[in-house]
Amino acid sequence: MNTLDKLLDISSRIEHLESAAEWIAKETIHTDSGISQTGTLICVLADEVREAIYQLARDLEGPTEEDERIH
Repeated sequence: MNTLDKLLDISSRIEHLESAAEWIAKETIHTDSGISQTGTLICVLADEVREAIYQLARDLEGPTEEDERIH
């Protein structure tokens, strides 16, 4: 399994986690606000983790033409 496959696998797992947390948040909104808020928090954290992983992957690839134009 190469690095790209590993990143895609991680992204898929994060997406699954986010979907499950979103479902939990929606299903419990009227019955248990604490669980619903936790589901929402998991969604936000999953998105932040995904963005951090993408940024790390971009950093490992080295500077792109766009990065060079900015600096």
